Amino acid sequence: MMSLPDAIENWSSVKKFTDEEVENGELEKIFELTTNAPTAFNLQPYRYIVLDSEEGMEKATNSVPPINSWIQYADKIVVLVGDEEIDVNADQVLEHKLEEGRIDEEKAENLRKMYSDYKNRDSEFMTGWLTRNTVIPATFFMLACKTQGIGSCPVRGFDQDKLSDKLDLKDSERPILIFPIGYAKEEDRNWRRDGEDIYEIL
Repeated sequence: MMSLPDAIENWSSVKKFTDEEVENGELEKIFELTTNAPTAFNLQPYRYIVLDSEEGMEKATNSVPPINSWIQYADKIVVLVGDEEIDVNADQVLEHKLEEGRIDEEKAENLRKMYSDYKNRDSEFMTGWLTRNTVIPATFFMLACKTQGIGSCPVRGFDQDKLSDKLDLKDSERPILIFPIGYAKEEDRNWRRDGEDIYEIL
């Protein structure tokens, strides 16, 4: 298992894969790490779908433009799905806080109302909210893959409506990113700015 600093230092997006299979045990470890990603109010409005069969992977490969046809050569394709029903996990989140004594019933009810109010905001707000609350789990997923020696690459170039239909997603759900994953055949390291060039102290 690669350390997190090594995974970050040696990061590269992988687009060419070997024929070696990613075992289920490795997937389980990746998602056990990924689920630690922070989200607003800990609501975790996302899930992943792993496309492993030929039929399953075609749902993704048939939804991308020709420039992204390389995803067909991955061992698996993972789809990150965001849910506009942002309180889909609220009962579990609040129950946990109540059991730990971190909030009381009145506070829990106020939070439920706040979550409900968020859902009634306009589509522009919801798009921004869902993007912010899936981008960190996406990053955790890619780094978790890297720590297990598995390559990945985030892909946004796909027909969102077509993939939603093929995956039979709920009306409130939308596919956010596709991640082809597998063991790297080769890794091309792209140029990156020096750390000292990307920040300033005020």
